[in-house]
Amino acid sequence: MPRRLVQLIVAATVLRMLAASFLEFGNDEVYYFLYALDLQPNYFDHPPGVALLIRLSTLNLWLTDEFFVRLGAIACSAAGTALVYRLGTVLKNEQTGWYAALLYTSNLYTSLIAGAFIIPDSPQVVTWLASVLVMHEIVTTAPEQKINLGLWLKFGLLVGLTILCKVHGVFLWASLGLYVLLFQRKRLLEPGLYAAAVVTAIVISPILIWNIQNDFLTYRFHSGRVDLQDSWIHIDSFFQAIGGQLVYSNPVNGVFLLIALWKIKTMNYLSKESLRFVLFNGLPLVAVVTFMSLFNSMLPHWSGPAMMILSLLVAAYLDEKSQASAPGLEPKVLKWSLYMVGGLMILTILLVQFYPGTLGSHNKKRFGEDDFTLDLSGWSRFSEEFRVWLDAEEKAGRIPAGLPLVSNKWFPGSHIEYYVARPIDRPVIGIGWVVDIHQYAFLNHRRPPLKPGDSALCIVPSNYPMNLDQSYYHQFASIDMQKVFYGYRNGRMTRYFTVYLMKGYNGSDEAHQPPFVQSK
Repeated sequence: MPRRLVQLIVAATVLRMLAASFLEFGNDEVYYFLYALDLQPNYFDHPPGVALLIRLSTLNLWLTDEFFVRLGAIACSAAGTALVYRLGTVLKNEQTGWYAALLYTSNLYTSLIAGAFIIPDSPQVVTWLASVLVMHEIVTTAPEQKINLGLWLKFGLLVGLTILCKVHGVFLWASLGLYVLLFQRKRLLEPGLYAAAVVTAIVISPILIWNIQNDFLTYRFHSGRVDLQDSWIHIDSFFQAIGGQLVYSNPVNGVFLLIALWKIKTMNYLSKESLRFVLFNGLPLVAVVTFMSLFNSMLPHWSGPAMMILSLLVAAYLDEKSQASAPGLEPKVLKWSLYMVGGLMILTILLVQFYPGTLGSHNKKRFGEDDFTLDLSGWSRFSEEFRVWLDAEEKAGRIPAGLPLVSNKWFPGSHIEYYVARPIDRPVIGIGWVVDIHQYAFLNHRRPPLKPGDSALCIVPSNYPMNLDQSYYHQFASIDMQKVFYGYRNGRMTRYFTVYLMKGYNGSDEAHQPPFVQSK
């Protein structure tokens, strides 16, 4: 591995470790920690890849602070940098590989969102890049030469592992299948192609079996998120999807991606075969996500792996430009991109740790709402204050000892789980609609059941306000406010946490009805 690549990986890894050490969990991260608590072949939202990675990085949940839970993502980002360097090198040359590594490091999705924070994309970017590398070896094999069976099986295994992280890994098979159908039809006669498909099917079979057992719950949930039955065209979400995908790549990188695409016909910065390969691996997923945004809101990171591959066009384009103007010197655009992502990471840490008060709403009923920094701070301090207060209340007999906590939403329920309930060894029970509590509908089965007539505690942060009449009053006979805790940052209030004592649970919510009711 070249020295400069090692230096880049080490520097980026140190910066990501700083972020992992100084920031509390975001909503998604703390939710995926729930996965690791109860290993399953599949979960409500996603396959088990991220849960397995968390188990590995925490030494089977022995070290469970934020740094070690995120360590797997940081390691995957380092591995991804090396893989994208290799991919750029085989597509064109070593300099293109180096530029690809720089672009990967400055990409907000690969370097920060999935590189410093733990989400299903964290392990997926590694298996995705490894799959594309093997695919490249397959499609560049001489047409008259039969492809080694081991290479086919390796591809099938890697794609299967990618799908075990997130199901849209199936686009890798779509890319290879389209390429073979259009340009290498003779490969359709090779048994290895079908053996690879069988390997993928075997690897992902636990996902299918789980969904058969649970009425295809994962697919029904995600189909609701991408429903195309709406006949109205949503121009706003369409442009948001386009802009979001470019911004997540890093705005500087996004602009140069558009330039590289524009220059495809007039500038031979990649061979015809390499250009075709990159486009076949990048455009399908981007096109599908962008098309669906006409009918529904899409999350920009859904196409993150494809945008990661398309960035290779920028690497090759910048290599061609730099060779023509100043050989051996990195283009300024790459420095700007690196400065931007590094600066953004440092700015986020500073905002989360030191911004006075809240960036969100100052309305009394929803204080702190829409402040993303509150998802990354303040929970540990509140947890300690809550623990001291609850211990005193239980000893004085004002609150029954050992009550569980309840939540009708997976967020902030997951934050309450990690920061509040775990330190005092209490369960969090999800109640209400399954679509709101997600994995808690299944995690409830592993915990002492909340029975009719039982009491529980509920914590409501002001930045996630709720109407108690609609959310809890029809499930409990009485609800009494017990205590309000105020959070501060740099001397100014950020939000408040209201604690309620709920009595007389009636067990009428969907989460406690078949098929989600606990079986005994």
